[in-house]
Amino acid sequence: MAFRWIEHTGELELELDADTERGIFEAGFWAMRELMSSNESPERIEAPVALTGEDRAVLLADWLGELAFLGETRGLVPDRLASFELTDEGLTAVVAGSSGDPPHLVKGVTYHGLRFARTEAGWLARVVLDV
Repeated sequence: MAFRWIEHTGELELELDADTERGIFEAGFWAMRELMSSNESPERIEAPVALTGEDRAVLLADWLGELAFLGETRGLVPDRLASFELTDEGLTAVVAGSSGDPPHLVKGVTYHGLRFARTEAGWLARVVLDV
């Protein structure tokens, strides 16, 4: 499971690769964690997430958008997934982390260039974040 950031003017492209579909979502979590890291307090918080959708690319975009939203509205600096389940209908998770002041870099997750596909080596996804 890996991720890399590709910078563009006013946006960031995130490329994810993993052995499994679930691995793509987990790599997305770790990428957002890196992006949202800040000076955290010792106060621990958790936030449940439930998203529906059968289209994996759209579900991935919604997942990353939800992580940015939790940082923006709850000050959640994520550091682990307390739980994560990916089904044919969507995903459920509990995102755990610290209370903090994550940078508000992500304005939104776009559908421009959105990709989620099986490859010979596993799975590959691309998502563009408006920053």
